[in-house]
Amino acid sequence: MTFNQVVWKMAKYHYKKYLFYLACNSLAILFFFMFMTVYFNEQLVALKEIEGIQSLLAIPGAALIVFTVFFISYAHQIFMKKRRSEFGLLMTLGMTKRDISKLLLIENSIIAVIAIIIGIGAGTIFSQFFFWLLLKGTGIQEVAFHLNADMFIYSIGAFMLVFIVSIAQSLYLTMNRDIMENLKTEKMTENTAFKHPAIGGIGVAFVVGSIIGLFVTYTDPDGGEYLMLWAMITFIGLYIALKHLTSFFIGLIKKNKNLYYGRLLYWTSIDHKYKQFTSIMILVTIMVMTTLLYSTIVFYGYTETGKEAIERNPYTIAFISTDSKNNLPADEVYAIFDEYENPVEEHFTIPVYFKFEWDDDGYPYTVTFMPLSAFNEVTASGFELQGKELIYHLNISTEDPESISYGRELRFSIDGEEILYDYTKVIGEKRFNYLDEFFIINDAELETLKGNLDGLEATAHFINVKDWKDSEEAVFTLEQAFKSYNATTPDLNVENILPEEELFYVDSLVSDYANRMNSEGIHFFVAIFLSVLFFIGSFLLLYIQLFSEIDREELRIRKLYRIGITSKEVKGLVSREITTIFMLPTLLGLMIALLYLIAMATDIGGVLANPGILFQFLLIAGIYFVILIIFLIYAKRKMFMEIAGFREE
Repeated sequence: MTFNQVVWKMAKYHYKKYLFYLACNSLAILFFFMFMTVYFNEQLVALKEIEGIQSLLAIPGAALIVFTVFFISYAHQIFMKKRRSEFGLLMTLGMTKRDISKLLLIENSIIAVIAIIIGIGAGTIFSQFFFWLLLKGTGIQEVAFHLNADMFIYSIGAFMLVFIVSIAQSLYLTMNRDIMENLKTEKMTENTAFKHPAIGGIGVAFVVGSIIGLFVTYTDPDGGEYLMLWAMITFIGLYIALKHLTSFFIGLIKKNKNLYYGRLLYWTSIDHKYKQFTSIMILVTIMVMTTLLYSTIVFYGYTETGKEAIERNPYTIAFISTDSKNNLPADEVYAIFDEYENPVEEHFTIPVYFKFEWDDDGYPYTVTFMPLSAFNEVTASGFELQGKELIYHLNISTEDPESISYGRELRFSIDGEEILYDYTKVIGEKRFNYLDEFFIINDAELETLKGNLDGLEATAHFINVKDWKDSEEAVFTLEQAFKSYNATTPDLNVENILPEEELFYVDSLVSDYANRMNSEGIHFFVAIFLSVLFFIGSFLLLYIQLFSEIDREELRIRKLYRIGITSKEVKGLVSREITTIFMLPTLLGLMIALLYLIAMATDIGGVLANPGILFQFLLIAGIYFVILIIFLIYAKRKMFMEIAGFREE
């Protein structure tokens, strides 16, 4: 029998190892490719309403990179650990290390090619299905599934990079072991001699420091740019901490003799399993943390969309009119809303004056003036202004308006004289739609400006109707009526004036609500997409951890039966072990996600000021735990079925 025949017979006999290895690599590519279909979706990136979507993918992106590296590396380690005993046997039959190297390269090359084909193919199908399902559920029409070269290049490139490094490491280790080391490799355990609590403490300091850093920096204007950095430091700290502290905590438990000896088999088994599978437990922790945190943030934004739209739009409809633009009689405007059985309940107007300017960088901006008398009348205020005094109204809600300056000197040249206005007060309240920041000036001074500056005198209209949620069709009809009217009037001749479509649009609550719902709906879609991806990935990792060493588990349980342990006691022991393996990384991930959420919530006033976000976090965590328990029950039953065949008669 030739060597090729021997290798082929061994491969057919151990085909499950190859299928397991192929499945793991295919899944890694599938997950990464599905993420790339979102990250590089041109429509998602291009839509103006979701300009922040790529920064929102920072933490999931970091988690997926860690997942890909560990998942492929771990699958390769398991595969090679089971193969090295075969290599030792082949070496006893005369096969050289060069022959084994050649065999390794051929095997892994074939598996890599097949894994790429399966992973990309399955990723394309599942991505398209999820896009269709979730976009249909959210009602979003602006985004469609498509493929581009970047999705394939990054997915295949990332996989091959990790895969090649893993193969190189395996070749080095295998080729530097003698025959006996290769034969005994499956009986060798992880070396824990260099694990030390002090190093684990450094890992804890990394995690705590990254969360504190996020808490301190996140409220800064550029704080979000450091999110990826803090996430990576947290992940590194988790790896160091769990790698070195597990045995330390078991050692502390040993000092309590009643606690330790009361469940001796359980504690020794857990200590052994965590030494074997630390990397997987760390990875599952990261996946759980990312899923819970990301889902909560986006879900909170989605549910708060209506509230934010109302805060941004005090009135249902706002627009400006001049003598020749948007100047429909009030009765015609009211008739449009009456036609849709949504009558106007409030309508008032305020005179405004626009001066159009260009900044030093060549961008247009508008200086808006409002007469003091009109402002006082509408807002029931009693402000007084003299001469060149003015009030700067931000028209946004802010707790410290006095700290905000206009950023430019309000200086005009009138009859050859430079006129500079003085700020007497800054107001930070959201009072009107349509208008951005504006200046309140006394009536006489405003008339002087109108007579000496080339600007646009207009009237701002503010309307409330019976039901703003049912005003979309009426608003559209009003917009069309204004367009038809404006098309029949001459263009305005004002210096530096903005295009008509930028000035004479209808600013409506219902349109803003629809746009924000569309934007947040896309974020929500991405969150569900990635959460499902990570959710499945975390469970697969736990499942692989449980059943990849089933041969070794069989030997352990057979030994327990030999010393008199009953089937009921074995099931109880296995049940507690599986529960710990599932629950510990989940609870740890939940805790870190909660700390991240508290740190990031400082940007909106903290979780105490926004109890809804904490409630939604607990809701999502509860759903996660329900599904986890279902999967846990399935894993236990599967393991009990395996155990049933272990007992020696």
